[in-house]
Amino acid sequence: MLKNLSFVSLAFIYANLTGFAFHFFVSRHLGTAGYGEFMVLYSLMLTFGNFINLFANACVRELVKHRESIHAVLRYMRHVGMFLGLACLLAGFTLSAFLKSFLRVSDIHYIWVISSVWLVQFLVIIERAYLQSTESFKLLSISSAFEQTLRLIAAIVLIYAGFGVFGAVFSSFVGLFTVLVSLLVLNGHLFGELRAVPLRNLFKASLFTSPVSLFIYADDLFIRRIFEPSTAGLYASVSVIGKAFVWLVMTLMGVFFPEFVKHRHNTYLLKKLFLKSCLLIILLFLLAEFSVLIFGKKVFVLLFSNKFLPAFSLLPVYILCIMPLILALAFVFLLTALSRNLLLIYLHIFTYYAGFLILPFEDVNAYMLYIFLVNSSFALLYAFFTLFQAARDSGLSKLLISWLQGRR
Repeated sequence: MLKNLSFVSLAFIYANLTGFAFHFFVSRHLGTAGYGEFMVLYSLMLTFGNFINLFANACVRELVKHRESIHAVLRYMRHVGMFLGLACLLAGFTLSAFLKSFLRVSDIHYIWVISSVWLVQFLVIIERAYLQSTESFKLLSISSAFEQTLRLIAAIVLIYAGFGVFGAVFSSFVGLFTVLVSLLVLNGHLFGELRAVPLRNLFKASLFTSPVSLFIYADDLFIRRIFEPSTAGLYASVSVIGKAFVWLVMTLMGVFFPEFVKHRHNTYLLKKLFLKSCLLIILLFLLAEFSVLIFGKKVFVLLFSNKFLPAFSLLPVYILCIMPLILALAFVFLLTALSRNLLLIYLHIFTYYAGFLILPFEDVNAYMLYIFLVNSSFALLYAFFTLFQAARDSGLSKLLISWLQGRR
């Protein structure tokens, strides 16, 4: 597992350096207001379209369980992915006028591009799930780095050609589509028999994992509704740096997740793996805060220019505020592997979004305090229910009840 963690960590570093170069270029050429609008669109694309954490983990779970006929299952998954991707494309086109108005973006064509990205993402997800299930983490890592490189090149060409925000959004489609074609060629097994897996199990697993992508970009999705354009752009710059920390953890959890599934019936090994993942998250958090305090200001100005400098003081606080969210998502990965506490996960996402829509945020500090408090509360709830169910499974709860009755 250490070798696989090394592959994904190196790829993550490269992909994020390329990603920061992308945001460096886009933020400087679009300005604070244009960058704020781009981040709303980008967040929409990743929140409702980045189903790597929705469908991929469900696919990995089924592919790992059916290793003896993995290629037949892969072909079946491709059909399902195409159907769901087309459904997302149709939904995006149908709701484009509403989304344009609700999110206060300037051009409906942006929503059309994002809808097309959703279709391609669903197809790429299947190919990457196959790589993850066969532990081909080297190729998985290369595909991620390749996508980011292509996106950066496309953004530079399109923005210099005068396409502005449209060019920044469309570059994601270029990167994903090229990766899709490449992975289809490399993974092969395009023709042959199909082996259907129970769609009920597939969608049940997907219901567990869907909140992961919905959580990560929730705070960026509403900034144009809550803050004026310049403030939204400043907040977006802080969020981009903070999300790098989130995605590093989520990338590493992608290595832990197949192990959670594999050892889901071995309580001792599962507990050991989960504690390792939590310890890794805490160490990365300390490293992130230390790095920001030592040389974060210079990097921040280098990435976004002096126009965004007033936002830098928020960065250490923002990383602290999203730490409970990351711990909560680690529990979501664990509960997905165990297929437990689905209602608690959705209660969390419902509460999180309701606050953004209902609460009267006076400033950015109040906004970040809300993020910290709601996710801290649910991280504690996840821990409580996980420990309670572990105790119940081991029979400790029955012993405790018997002891309490005896005390009476």
